[in-house]
Amino acid sequence: MPQRNTPEIKELTKLVGLFIQYWGFKKIHGQIWAYIYLSKEPIDSTTLVKRLGVSKALVSLAIKDLLDYKVIRVSGPGLRRKILLESNPDQISVIVEVLKNRERLMLNRIKEACDKVKSNSNNGKDIDLNMDRLEEMTEMVSTAQDFLEHLIRSHLLQK
Repeated sequence: MPQRNTPEIKELTKLVGLFIQYWGFKKIHGQIWAYIYLSKEPIDSTTLVKRLGVSKALVSLAIKDLLDYKVIRVSGPGLRRKILLESNPDQISVIVEVLKNRERLMLNRIKEACDKVKSNSNNGKDIDLNMDRLEEMTEMVSTAQDFLEHLIRSHLLQK
C-alpha cells in the first residue's frame, strides 16, 4: 500500500468526501479521489476497498463515475490484472469537464422545463402563475448557460 491508513488520513478523506457531497456528488467520490490524489504511487481499487471499508461494487461504480468525469485516470496495469489509478493533474480541465457534463445538462433541463411551462400555461391564468417571474427565471437560466459556455470555450481555447 502506498501509504498507511491512519485515523488522520481517514478523517481527511471523510471531510473531502463531505465537501464533494455538498457540491452534488456522492461522499464516496470525494473519499476515493482524496486517497488517489494523496497517494505517492498509483493505487488500485482493492486498496481503496480496504481503506474505505466499503463494498467492491460501491468503489467500482464510483471509480467509473470519476473516470467518466476525467477526475482520475488509469495510469497502467498493476499486479494480478488490477488497474492502477491516479488523479488527473490538470485540475482546471477536471472542473471544466464537470461543468460540461453536469451543470450544462442541469441548466438545459431547467430551460426546457421553463419553456414547457410557458407553452402549456395559457399565459399563467390556468395555474396562477406570475408570467413575468417565469420570464425572468428563463432569462437567468439563459444568462447562466451563456456564461457557462463562455467559460468552457475560453478554457478550451487556452489549450
